[in-house]
Amino acid sequence: MNRIIAILGCCAILGLAFSRCTENAPTAGGEILAKANCASCHAYPEPTLLDQKSWENHVLPRMGAMMGVPPADLAGGFPVNPDSVPLSKEEWAAICQFYLKNAPTETLAAPPFDIEKSLPQFEVRFPDHYLSPPGTLLAKFDGNGLFLGDVHSGKLYEFDNQLVVQKMAAAPGGAVWLNRIPEGDLLTCIGSFSPTDEATGSVVFLPKKPGASPITLLDELRRPTHTELADLDGDGRFDLVTCEFGKWAGSLSWWKNDGNGGFQRHLLRNMPGAIRSQVRDLNDDGLPDITALFGQGDEGIFIYYNKGGGAFEEVRALRFPPSYGSSFFSFFDYDGDAHPDIIYTCGDNADFPPVNKPYHGIRIYQNDGKNGFKEVFFQHLQGAYAAIPADFDLDGDLDIAAISFFPDFQKKPESGFVFFENQGSMKFKARTFPAVGKGRWMVIDAGDPDGDGDLDLVLGSMAFEVIPDGGEVGQWVKDGIPFVVLWNLVK
Repeated sequence: MNRIIAILGCCAILGLAFSRCTENAPTAGGEILAKANCASCHAYPEPTLLDQKSWENHVLPRMGAMMGVPPADLAGGFPVNPDSVPLSKEEWAAICQFYLKNAPTETLAAPPFDIEKSLPQFEVRFPDHYLSPPGTLLAKFDGNGLFLGDVHSGKLYEFDNQLVVQKMAAAPGGAVWLNRIPEGDLLTCIGSFSPTDEATGSVVFLPKKPGASPITLLDELRRPTHTELADLDGDGRFDLVTCEFGKWAGSLSWWKNDGNGGFQRHLLRNMPGAIRSQVRDLNDDGLPDITALFGQGDEGIFIYYNKGGGAFEEVRALRFPPSYGSSFFSFFDYDGDAHPDIIYTCGDNADFPPVNKPYHGIRIYQNDGKNGFKEVFFQHLQGAYAAIPADFDLDGDLDIAAISFFPDFQKKPESGFVFFENQGSMKFKARTFPAVGKGRWMVIDAGDPDGDGDLDLVLGSMAFEVIPDGGEVGQWVKDGIPFVVLWNLVK
């Protein structure tokens, strides 16, 4: 399970703006204007989502820039919304003053919870293989080993369950996702670590046949983060679903397999911020549907119902405020009714100097049986990046293993990885391992590489600078630890 959000970060809030805020402007109508205009591009952002300083110094100027009137001290490169209706300076000033007047003056307080630095259920194993700086964008269990994709070396590494490297393959631009089929592996490469709309990403086929050369299936992708395989049109051949996060330009697409080694793109959503997709039949009509998570402004989870013949109908299942920083979703069965429920995390915090957001964390959305989803669980976790729900201790209830790429490094660095052990009735004891600070955990996966019947965990580390300067990056670079495996000791 893989997520690459921090390196993708652009603006936290896309919105409508026309000019920079001016002092002493009338506030009458500011709320009405904000709800009428800001909500035209994304969920309406309440002023209480951010503190005054964040609104004034970072978000509101960028909102103005996206309407083509950037302030003099803001760098260019922001897109202009061609469908926007220009506001007068007085109207824009009223919107600004509405936000500044109603936003909290102090940084938002994070809900407290204790994390015990003891993880007796797991044995912590670091590899003898070092990469400095660590640049792990992919960590995935498979069979009795694991795969690691490192953006800095541009390689895909295969380790056995003793954490010894067995094979290496080139992964230009950085491997972010791996799909395995009998004939070989499909490797998704992001193309650019830094935010850009340059189309340098790709999906490459690595044949199992000895001596066979890699084959590029898709190229000129805008920072792809995930690829799904499925026969979407019933012709017996696997098709592809790609999430291109991009920067200002991105998309969700499905690609028809023509049977001759080629794939034809069919655009599903022409917007940036596509993060991850899953394919399954959600309405029991025998046709595989596509569900995808989008961040980057208009955040939400979208379902694309398969109508047959290569046609899909888009339905928004969930919509999130644009400051959430959506980072991960996955289907699982929360209540045992065989209907797919959703676990979701939000915690991307790379858009400007990170601030505490009490709404960051892990959410569970229960399916009503008709693919309507209602939030039934929330656990705060600052900077949450992914969460895996499973019965890790085999006691019959749901535990959650989660990572944070943007924990509070000054006050709560131990929250980079948290194992939420279910004490019954969805009441959790939070634990981590003492050496959690040896990496900055960007990706997580669960599997059983030792075949003993319980789930182990692998965490992949990425050294990244968007944090308060406390010397952490230098230590991660020095140590060069690309991943850690937590071997489950239950069995």
